[in-house]
Amino acid sequence: MNNPDPRSTIASKFLDADYAPKTRILPATRDLRTPLPGNIWHDGAAHDPIERDFAPREIVFAEVMARTIEAPLLAGEMVLFDQSHVYLDTSIVLEYTPDQIQSVAARFREALARSASDPLDDAYSDDTVLISHHEGGHTWGHYLCQSLPRILLFLDTFPTAKIAVPAWHAEGARGFGEALTLYAVPPERLAVIEADTVYCFKRAILLDYLFNFELSAPHPQVLPLLRRPPSRQSALRHGAAAFIKRAADASRAIGNADDVEGIMQRLEIPSFITGELTLADQIEIWQGHDLVIATLGSDLANIVYARPGTKLLVLSPHWFGDAFFFELAVAAGVHWYELRCGEMAVRDPAEERNSTFNVDTALLENILSTLL
Repeated sequence: MNNPDPRSTIASKFLDADYAPKTRILPATRDLRTPLPGNIWHDGAAHDPIERDFAPREIVFAEVMARTIEAPLLAGEMVLFDQSHVYLDTSIVLEYTPDQIQSVAARFREALARSASDPLDDAYSDDTVLISHHEGGHTWGHYLCQSLPRILLFLDTFPTAKIAVPAWHAEGARGFGEALTLYAVPPERLAVIEADTVYCFKRAILLDYLFNFELSAPHPQVLPLLRRPPSRQSALRHGAAAFIKRAADASRAIGNADDVEGIMQRLEIPSFITGELTLADQIEIWQGHDLVIATLGSDLANIVYARPGTKLLVLSPHWFGDAFFFELAVAAGVHWYELRCGEMAVRDPAEERNSTFNVDTALLENILSTLL
């Protein structure tokens, strides 16, 4: 397999908006986002209080464009290239920080060098393919709210084309693979790829994300696309409230989880662990309860399935303030309530945002009494 010249031109919309033939899929639009009433509490240990913007605001979304690359090769599930170019628009990092273009380019070139001895597979050489994988592909929030809407829009827009899906997705991985079944993606629309194989395509489509990355806000089309699966009846208990607790080995865990669980039991609030449920049952939790309690992090991505008007209580360490999930709640019409917790139980020296924290249980119980 011949790699491109190491001096190959880097191609990206961040360098040249017209580097490839483009088709407008969705026009530019503006959307007025009006957050439902909510509240933020800080316990006595939380300093540097965070603010959430509950004021109405208009968000601008750029055109959603599709770029066409003829006769490309794909390595490492996401590195698209040909003999003269390396295409960086499979990188979600650049969507957040376009100034990192040189570091992403270096990483892509290193990946290509490692793929020099990989086998070349021409099984999809007659196909038009969307590159669906990116650096956030192992994180549920990125996949559900950024990749999956783009996949669904692509399948609607290019009815005979395929999506390049890592084999572990196609083989039914929890969440990622389940989503393909839940959204009834036909197997014949999948181009199943392996990380240690290079693939050739007739053409590739690079499709913009339906997302305002500067403001962490989903495009107005994201919720309609994700809410396609019908509601269903299951054996899960429905009621006023549900607690989505972190797995014991999860990052950003609650140090005094047993005390928090005791409050939930006294209030007869059932607890669930996302990783132990099917995707369909996870959706059911959000659709079947008036109040959902969870820790700030990937478990909140399923906000997109909540009924409008649902109340959400988020337990957050005060040193972590990701706006991604707040903006999902605003778009979904969910009331955002948040308890900011300032006591660090176990520090994560590599990723402090993932450190274990303690919840002020007296304050939590008082908050729940006002929300139930």
